[in-house]
Amino acid sequence: MKRRTAAAILAVFAVWSTPALAWDPFREDGLPETSEPDRELDPAPFIAPPPGLYYVTDTYVADVVTSSGPLTTYSTSTVHESTGSYARVLDTVGTGASSGFDGTAFNGRRALGDGRSVAGTYYENYVLGDGGFVPVSIVFFQDDAELARLLAAPTQGPRSVTPAPAMPSVSPATTRLVTTACCAANRSVVTIASPTPTPTPAPARPIRPGISLLPASAPLARVEVLRGRAVSLYLRAFVDDREVPVRSWTVIAGDPGETLATSGSGSVPFRTSWRHLPQPGAAYEILFRIDVDSPDTGHRVVDATIAVVVRSPALEN
Repeated sequence: MKRRTAAAILAVFAVWSTPALAWDPFREDGLPETSEPDRELDPAPFIAPPPGLYYVTDTYVADVVTSSGPLTTYSTSTVHESTGSYARVLDTVGTGASSGFDGTAFNGRRALGDGRSVAGTYYENYVLGDGGFVPVSIVFFQDDAELARLLAAPTQGPRSVTPAPAMPSVSPATTRLVTTACCAANRSVVTIASPTPTPTPAPARPIRPGISLLPASAPLARVEVLRGRAVSLYLRAFVDDREVPVRSWTVIAGDPGETLATSGSGSVPFRTSWRHLPQPGAAYEILFRIDVDSPDTGHRVVDATIAVVVRSPALEN
Protein backbone atom coordinates (compact mmCIF):
# COMPACT_ATOMS: atom_id res chain seq x y z
CA MET A 1 0.00 0.00 0.00
CA LYS A 2 2.78 2.34 0.86
CA ARG A 3 4.49 1.60 -2.42
CA ARG A 4 1.35 2.45 -4.39
CA THR A 5 0.93 5.71 -2.51
CA ALA A 6 4.57 6.73 -3.18
CA ALA A 7 4.21 5.88 -6.87
CA ALA A 8 1.07 7.98 -7.13
CA ILE A 9 2.79 10.93 -5.45
CA LEU A 10 5.76 10.68 -7.85
CA ALA A 11 3.37 10.61 -10.84
CA VAL A 12 1.68 13.80 -9.61
CA PHE A 13 5.04 15.57 -9.23
CA ALA A 14 6.09 14.43 -12.69
CA VAL A 15 2.94 15.96 -14.20
CA TRP A 16 3.48 19.26 -12.37
CA SER A 17 7.11 19.45 -13.45
CA THR A 18 6.23 19.43 -17.21
CA PRO A 19 7.21 22.88 -18.68
CA ALA A 20 4.26 25.05 -19.70
CA LEU A 21 4.11 26.34 -23.26
CA ALA A 22 3.14 30.07 -23.61
CA TRP A 23 0.99 31.24 -26.54
CA ASP A 24 2.59 33.79 -28.85
CA PRO A 25 0.00 35.84 -30.79
CA PHE A 26 2.60 36.86 -33.46
CA ARG A 27 4.01 33.39 -33.78
CA GLU A 28 2.30 32.65 -37.09
CA ASP A 29 3.44 35.89 -38.69
CA GLY A 30 6.95 34.64 -39.01
CA LEU A 31 10.14 36.69 -38.83
CA PRO A 32 9.93 40.31 -39.99
CA GLU A 33 11.19 40.82 -43.47
CA THR A 34 14.13 43.23 -43.79
CA SER A 35 13.79 45.43 -46.87
CA GLU A 36 16.84 46.75 -48.63
CA PRO A 37 17.23 50.57 -48.55
CA ASP A 38 16.19 52.41 -51.71
CA ARG A 39 19.13 53.11 -53.95
CA GLU A 40 19.45 56.78 -54.88
CA LEU A 41 19.89 57.66 -58.49
CA ASP A 42 23.33 58.87 -59.46
CA PRO A 43 23.47 62.66 -59.90
CA ALA A 44 24.12 64.07 -63.33
CA PRO A 45 27.83 64.38 -63.98
CA PHE A 46 29.27 67.93 -63.79
CA ILE A 47 30.41 69.28 -67.14
CA ALA A 48 33.03 71.99 -66.86
CA PRO A 49 32.71 74.85 -69.39
CA PRO A 50 35.53 75.12 -71.92
CA PRO A 51 38.19 77.84 -71.54
CA GLY A 52 36.82 81.34 -72.20
CA LEU A 53 33.24 80.41 -71.25
CA TYR A 54 31.89 81.70 -67.93
CA TYR A 55 28.63 81.50 -65.97
CA VAL A 56 26.39 84.56 -66.48
CA THR A 57 25.42 86.49 -63.32
CA ASP A 58 24.39 89.84 -64.91
CA THR A 59 21.70 89.57 -67.59
CA TYR A 60 21.18 92.08 -70.41
CA VAL A 61 18.04 94.27 -70.10
CA ALA A 62 18.23 97.16 -72.60
CA ASP A 63 20.40 99.74 -74.35
CA VAL A 64 20.41 103.07 -72.48
CA VAL A 65 21.07 106.53 -73.99
CA THR A 66 21.21 109.46 -71.54
CA SER A 67 21.92 113.15 -72.13
CA SER A 68 23.27 115.66 -69.65
CA GLY A 69 23.63 119.04 -71.31
CA PRO A 70 25.91 118.61 -74.33
CA LEU A 71 27.09 115.15 -73.17
CA THR A 72 25.35 112.01 -74.50
CA THR A 73 26.24 108.66 -72.90
CA TYR A 74 25.59 105.23 -74.45
CA SER A 75 25.48 102.40 -71.87
CA THR A 76 23.85 99.01 -71.24
CA SER A 77 21.36 98.21 -68.48
CA THR A 78 21.66 94.82 -66.72
CA VAL A 79 20.00 93.00 -63.82
CA HIS A 80 21.97 90.95 -61.30
CA GLU A 81 20.46 87.50 -61.86
CA SER A 82 21.23 84.31 -63.74
CA THR A 83 19.16 82.39 -66.25
CA GLY A 84 21.44 79.36 -66.14
CA SER A 85 23.26 80.42 -69.29
CA TYR A 86 26.91 80.92 -70.15
CA ALA A 87 28.75 83.49 -72.27
CA ARG A 88 32.09 84.41 -73.80
CA VAL A 89 33.62 87.59 -75.23
CA LEU A 90 33.71 87.70 -79.02
CA ASP A 91 35.16 91.14 -79.81
CA THR A 92 35.75 94.54 -78.18
CA VAL A 93 35.57 97.47 -80.62
CA GLY A 94 36.29 101.18 -80.33
CA THR A 95 34.34 104.16 -81.58
CA GLY A 96 33.88 104.01 -85.35
CA ALA A 97 35.77 100.72 -85.70
CA SER A 98 34.17 97.88 -87.65
CA SER A 99 33.82 94.31 -86.40
CA GLY A 100 33.26 90.98 -88.07
CA PHE A 101 30.24 90.53 -85.78
CA ASP A 102 28.44 93.70 -86.90
CA GLY A 103 24.85 92.81 -87.78
CA THR A 104 24.83 89.55 -85.79
CA ALA A 105 23.67 90.86 -82.38
CA PHE A 106 19.95 90.69 -81.66
CA ASN A 107 20.01 94.23 -80.18
CA GLY A 108 22.11 95.78 -82.97
CA ARG A 109 24.81 98.46 -82.62
CA ARG A 110 23.94 102.15 -82.41
CA ALA A 111 25.69 105.08 -84.09
CA LEU A 112 26.85 108.43 -82.73
CA GLY A 113 25.49 111.72 -83.98
CA ASP A 114 28.24 111.93 -86.62
CA GLY A 115 27.40 108.47 -87.99
CA ARG A 116 30.24 106.50 -86.39
CA SER A 117 29.38 103.25 -84.61
CA VAL A 118 29.50 103.28 -80.81
CA ALA A 119 32.18 101.44 -78.86
CA GLY A 120 31.40 98.27 -76.90
CA THR A 121 31.79 94.50 -76.62
CA TYR A 122 30.17 91.56 -78.43
CA TYR A 123 29.19 88.53 -76.28
CA GLU A 124 27.91 85.10 -77.39
CA ASN A 125 25.39 83.32 -75.11
CA TYR A 126 25.37 79.54 -74.55
CA VAL A 127 23.07 77.00 -72.86
CA LEU A 128 24.02 73.55 -71.60
CA GLY A 129 22.19 70.81 -73.48
CA ASP A 130 22.51 67.05 -73.85
CA GLY A 131 25.28 67.46 -76.38
CA GLY A 132 27.24 70.07 -74.41
CA PHE A 133 27.31 73.87 -74.63
CA VAL A 134 25.20 75.20 -77.50
CA PRO A 135 25.39 78.85 -78.76
CA VAL A 136 21.98 80.55 -78.83
CA SER A 137 22.48 84.30 -79.43
CA ILE A 138 24.89 87.25 -79.68
CA VAL A 139 24.43 90.51 -77.73
CA PHE A 140 26.27 93.86 -77.94
CA PHE A 141 27.03 95.82 -74.75
CA GLN A 142 27.53 99.48 -75.76
CA ASP A 143 29.89 101.74 -73.77
CA ASP A 144 30.55 105.15 -75.33
CA ALA A 145 29.90 108.91 -75.05
CA GLU A 146 29.96 111.97 -77.27
CA LEU A 147 30.07 115.71 -76.68
CA ALA A 148 27.93 118.03 -78.80
CA ARG A 149 29.52 121.16 -80.23
CA LEU A 150 28.39 124.15 -78.16
CA LEU A 151 30.05 126.83 -80.24
CA ALA A 152 28.60 125.95 -83.62
CA ALA A 153 28.76 128.85 -86.07
CA PRO A 154 25.31 130.49 -86.46
CA THR A 155 23.71 130.13 -89.86
CA GLN A 156 23.59 133.43 -91.68
CA GLY A 157 21.23 134.16 -94.51
CA PRO A 158 22.27 135.92 -97.69
CA ARG A 159 22.93 139.60 -97.21
CA SER A 160 22.34 142.29 -99.83
CA VAL A 161 25.54 143.96 -100.81
CA THR A 162 25.54 147.42 -102.30
CA PRO A 163 28.09 147.51 -105.09
CA ALA A 164 30.82 150.08 -104.66
CA PRO A 165 30.99 152.79 -107.28
CA ALA A 166 33.22 151.93 -110.15
CA MET A 167 36.56 153.61 -110.17
CA PRO A 168 38.85 154.01 -113.13
CA SER A 169 41.74 151.65 -113.35
CA VAL A 170 44.82 153.38 -112.05
CA SER A 171 48.36 152.15 -112.31
CA PRO A 172 50.46 152.08 -109.13
CA ALA A 173 51.79 155.53 -109.94
CA THR A 174 50.14 157.51 -112.74
CA THR A 175 51.29 160.92 -113.82
CA ARG A 176 48.48 163.08 -115.25
CA LEU A 177 48.81 166.47 -116.89
CA VAL A 178 46.18 169.01 -115.82
CA THR A 179 45.65 172.14 -117.94
CA THR A 180 44.23 175.18 -116.18
CA ALA A 181 41.51 177.21 -117.83
CA CYS A 182 43.36 180.47 -117.72
CA CYS A 183 46.59 179.47 -119.12
CA ALA A 184 47.41 176.41 -121.19
CA ALA A 185 51.10 177.08 -120.97
CA ASN A 186 51.27 176.54 -117.23
CA ARG A 187 50.83 172.86 -116.44
CA SER A 188 50.89 171.14 -113.04
CA VAL A 189 51.69 167.52 -112.39
CA VAL A 190 49.41 165.43 -110.07
CA THR A 191 50.54 162.01 -108.78
CA ILE A 192 47.81 159.45 -107.74
CA ALA A 193 49.04 156.49 -105.65
CA SER A 194 47.33 153.08 -105.63
CA PRO A 195 45.41 152.12 -102.44
CA THR A 196 47.35 150.07 -99.87
CA PRO A 197 45.94 146.49 -99.62
CA THR A 198 44.54 145.46 -96.20
CA PRO A 199 46.52 142.53 -94.73
CA THR A 200 44.52 139.31 -94.15
CA PRO A 201 44.69 138.20 -90.48
CA ALA A 202 46.23 134.82 -89.85
CA PRO A 203 43.75 132.07 -88.84
CA ALA A 204 43.44 131.38 -85.13
CA ARG A 205 45.65 128.53 -83.99
CA PRO A 206 43.62 125.62 -82.55
CA ILE A 207 43.73 124.99 -78.81
CA ARG A 208 43.84 121.38 -77.65
CA PRO A 209 42.52 120.86 -74.08
CA GLY A 210 43.79 118.17 -71.71
CA ILE A 211 43.05 116.74 -68.25
CA SER A 212 45.70 114.89 -66.26
CA LEU A 213 46.29 113.49 -62.77
CA LEU A 214 49.57 115.40 -62.35
CA PRO A 215 50.65 118.87 -63.48
CA ALA A 216 52.99 117.42 -66.13
CA SER A 217 51.59 113.93 -66.85
CA ALA A 218 49.91 112.70 -70.02
CA PRO A 219 46.34 113.94 -70.65
CA LEU A 220 43.59 111.35 -70.10
CA ALA A 221 40.12 110.89 -71.54
CA ARG A 222 39.10 108.26 -68.94
CA VAL A 223 40.23 107.65 -65.36
CA GLU A 224 39.37 105.02 -62.73
CA VAL A 225 39.12 105.94 -59.03
CA LEU A 226 38.19 104.11 -55.83
CA ARG A 227 34.93 104.95 -54.12
CA GLY A 228 35.39 107.65 -51.49
CA ARG A 229 39.04 108.34 -52.39
CA ALA A 230 40.00 111.94 -53.24
CA VAL A 231 41.41 112.65 -56.70
CA SER A 232 42.92 115.79 -58.28
CA LEU A 233 42.42 116.67 -61.95
CA TYR A 234 44.62 119.31 -63.60
CA LEU A 235 43.06 121.36 -66.43
CA ARG A 236 45.57 122.13 -69.21
CA ALA A 237 45.71 123.56 -72.75
CA PHE A 238 48.10 123.11 -75.69
CA VAL A 239 48.80 125.00 -78.91
CA ASP A 240 50.51 122.74 -81.42
CA ASP A 241 52.93 120.76 -79.22
CA ARG A 242 53.49 123.54 -76.66
CA GLU A 243 51.53 123.98 -73.42
CA VAL A 244 50.00 127.40 -72.75
CA PRO A 245 48.88 128.67 -69.33
CA VAL A 246 45.25 128.24 -68.28
CA ARG A 247 43.63 131.34 -66.84
CA SER A 248 40.64 129.63 -65.15
CA TRP A 249 38.31 126.61 -65.38
CA THR A 250 34.66 125.87 -64.57
CA VAL A 251 32.53 122.72 -64.36
CA ILE A 252 29.56 123.28 -66.69
CA ALA A 253 27.99 119.79 -66.88
CA GLY A 254 28.16 116.33 -65.34
CA ASP A 255 28.38 114.97 -61.79
CA PRO A 256 31.26 116.71 -59.93
CA GLY A 257 31.02 114.38 -56.92
CA GLU A 258 31.85 115.55 -53.37
CA THR A 259 33.79 118.63 -54.50
CA LEU A 260 34.07 121.90 -52.59
CA ALA A 261 34.63 124.10 -55.66
CA THR A 262 33.36 123.83 -59.23
CA SER A 263 35.65 126.57 -60.55
CA GLY A 264 39.15 127.81 -59.94
CA SER A 265 42.29 129.34 -61.37
CA GLY A 266 44.51 127.49 -63.78
CA SER A 267 47.15 126.73 -61.13
CA VAL A 268 44.63 124.99 -58.82
CA PRO A 269 43.46 121.44 -59.69
CA PHE A 270 39.86 120.24 -59.48
CA ARG A 271 39.63 118.09 -56.30
CA THR A 272 36.72 115.75 -55.59
CA SER A 273 35.62 112.21 -54.69
CA TRP A 274 32.59 110.01 -55.35
CA ARG A 275 30.87 108.08 -52.55
CA HIS A 276 28.25 106.49 -54.80
CA LEU A 277 28.72 104.10 -57.71
CA PRO A 278 27.21 104.90 -61.13
CA GLN A 279 24.90 102.53 -62.94
CA PRO A 280 26.53 99.22 -63.97
CA GLY A 281 28.68 99.75 -67.02
CA ALA A 282 28.35 103.56 -66.80
CA ALA A 283 30.76 106.32 -65.78
CA TYR A 284 30.51 109.86 -64.46
CA GLU A 285 31.08 112.33 -67.30
CA ILE A 286 32.37 115.82 -66.38
CA LEU A 287 32.50 118.75 -68.81
CA PHE A 288 34.91 121.62 -68.06
CA ARG A 289 35.18 125.04 -69.72
CA ILE A 290 38.80 126.21 -69.86
CA ASP A 291 39.67 129.94 -70.20
CA VAL A 292 42.95 130.65 -72.01
CA ASP A 293 44.54 134.08 -72.46
CA SER A 294 48.05 134.24 -73.91
CA PRO A 295 49.89 136.20 -76.63
CA ASP A 296 49.74 133.13 -78.91
CA THR A 297 46.00 132.50 -78.52
CA GLY A 298 44.41 135.68 -77.23
CA HIS A 299 41.42 135.42 -74.90
CA ARG A 300 39.60 132.21 -75.88
CA VAL A 301 37.67 129.35 -74.25
CA VAL A 302 37.75 125.62 -74.99
CA ASP A 303 35.78 122.69 -73.51
CA ALA A 304 37.27 119.44 -72.15
CA THR A 305 35.54 116.28 -70.95
CA ILE A 306 36.64 113.24 -68.95
CA ALA A 307 34.91 109.97 -67.99
CA VAL A 308 35.35 108.84 -64.36
CA VAL A 309 34.83 105.15 -63.51
CA VAL A 310 34.27 104.54 -59.77
CA ARG A 311 35.37 101.16 -58.45
CA SER A 312 34.35 99.44 -55.19
CA PRO A 313 35.23 98.64 -52.46
CA ALA A 314 37.47 101.29 -50.93
CA LEU A 315 35.02 103.50 -49.07
CA GLU A 316 36.68 104.61 -45.84
CA ASN A 317 35.64 106.97 -43.06
